[in-house]
Amino acid sequence: MNSDLSKLISTTSNARLRLRLLAASHFIDGKNRTEIASFLKVSRLSVNKWIKAYLDYGVEGLTEKPHTGRPSRLTTEQKAHLKEYVTSNAIKPEGGRLQGSDIAQFIFDEFDVSYQPSGVYRLLHELNLSWITTRSKHPKQSEETQESFKKFQIETILKIPGHIHLQEVLVCFQDEARFGQRNTTTKIWAEKGTRPRAVQQQQFEYAYLFGAICVNTGEAEAIVSPLSNMEAMTKHLELISTATPIGKHSVIIMDQASWHQTHLANHFKNITIIHIPPYSPELNPIEQVWQWLRQYRLANRCFENYNDIVNSVCEAWNSFCEDKRRVQSLCFRDWTRLIS
Repeated sequence: MNSDLSKLISTTSNARLRLRLLAASHFIDGKNRTEIASFLKVSRLSVNKWIKAYLDYGVEGLTEKPHTGRPSRLTTEQKAHLKEYVTSNAIKPEGGRLQGSDIAQFIFDEFDVSYQPSGVYRLLHELNLSWITTRSKHPKQSEETQESFKKFQIETILKIPGHIHLQEVLVCFQDEARFGQRNTTTKIWAEKGTRPRAVQQQQFEYAYLFGAICVNTGEAEAIVSPLSNMEAMTKHLELISTATPIGKHSVIIMDQASWHQTHLANHFKNITIIHIPPYSPELNPIEQVWQWLRQYRLANRCFENYNDIVNSVCEAWNSFCEDKRRVQSLCFRDWTRLIS
């Protein structure tokens, strides 16, 4: 019994429950209630209640029961209406953002209930809302077009040669990113009240990393080039074609950059290019790979020259790709599943 309590004590994150479990554990070890109260620095009355609850109901008797607390000033229907208002108006049509004072005014106007700012924020958290950073999107982006593209199976069948079965198709995401001496800085852990400095060069040497990720196998292929053009793109496609197993066909999803021409795949019998809709970078998860490389390997550092950039980028890419489960976890999307 005591070993079970010790395990619960070490795994629980609830400080109050941990204190009760410790009291029960000491009681089982033979300590009297006065000694337990003294050791845990709590009242003997509390120890008496905990031990009785433990003896009557076991560990279940030590768990904290839900607190009813003060009744909410808003009904369930009013809370639902408030949540809809906040989510619909978080970004104001005229620009700017919805603030706590705006929400408090809305509550007063709609429900005739006054809330202080601290009360508004508690209410928002209760509604499972949080203060988060938005993601950007292009004003011409079409959500309807994106959803249509996710009918990816049909698009694939129309694009690949007729004799290829879907179970032989490998789905790859491709893109390229520029890395160089105008490097990024990131947030770091530091003492409160300080703002550490991180080096950021002012030179302009850079290189392009062309990367492709297969969501079926976790395999990855990449080249580094001083330029981003059709010649480099063709060499990358050649690398992907060579890496595609015999009997398989690679469908490569990429954006509509000028050097991502569909006809470039005509030189290779085992690959097909499919373009994502315009202004839809979120449909290409390799964008998250670039973020991973910058955050975990390439940020907050200097590069001596072009060769140093190339070597560092290659090391970062290889570090990311060595864990195929990480590759698939980051890049797989449900809509790329071609067969059940």
